[in-house]
Amino acid sequence: MPSAAAIRDQIESVLAMRIPAALSALPRSAPELLPTGIAQVDTMLGGGVPLGGVTEIIGPECSGRSTLVLSVLAGITGQGAAAAYVDVSDALDPFSAAAMGVDLGRLLWVRAGGSEFVEPVTQKNNAATERSPDPRLRPLHKSRRHSTAKAVWDRLDQGLRATDLLLNTGGFRAIVIDMGDVGPEQVRRVPLASWYRFRLQAEKSQAILLLVTQAACASSCASVVLRCLEADERWQYANEASIGWPLLTGFRYQIGADRKRGSALESFHPCKKKPVSAAEASWNSTTLWTR
Repeated sequence: MPSAAAIRDQIESVLAMRIPAALSALPRSAPELLPTGIAQVDTMLGGGVPLGGVTEIIGPECSGRSTLVLSVLAGITGQGAAAAYVDVSDALDPFSAAAMGVDLGRLLWVRAGGSEFVEPVTQKNNAATERSPDPRLRPLHKSRRHSTAKAVWDRLDQGLRATDLLLNTGGFRAIVIDMGDVGPEQVRRVPLASWYRFRLQAEKSQAILLLVTQAACASSCASVVLRCLEADERWQYANEASIGWPLLTGFRYQIGADRKRGSALESFHPCKKKPVSAAEASWNSTTLWTR
């Protein structure tokens, strides 16, 4: 009885004219990496974030998400390439981006939903309304809460449509979709099929798709998930005697990589499930007035 290898070779020889190496695993090489501009993060990732993949940057406010994104954009635009920033919550500060070295002339800023402001309904206001003796306030409160959620979802939907259009158009080295001010309950409403389609489009155009969110949402469609922790402030007194008001000199950021599917550190095997690895790093930033 012929062995399995002999049977495979026989089938491949018969199908060689139509399907070359029909039963052989295709070799897969590691993707090209793009440096983030932060040495500690690049060392942790083995060189940077992968081209043609989805990278999630998650964490709370003041955790270094924007600093990391602007550092990546500064490197891309500094090399003469174009980038796009889909701003779901209208949170990008062009002056801070320029101070980080981003060439605004090569950055397409898409402001989803305009700059209209919808007053959020806090838990405190919610409890006060529920205890109100006037029943006419309760429908008003529910209507306001519904309109707020709808406005957030409308902006998110516009941002996703704009991202889809930019990925299909091509010509951008990196596309950022900033959903940092959108609650996780809204972001998780996005179908997984949308992230899968974005991943295929990014792979085809060899662009970096950066998702800035509070919590992970792309699941297995993300090549790298970077988890940012709340930053630590660094203060310094103007004199050695520690007299007077302290001066804010910078921040210390901490970041961890929860998943690295497609980094240069990963060894590829066609028949094995891609491993999940974790690593941590930290870096410091200084304020503009201390440089």
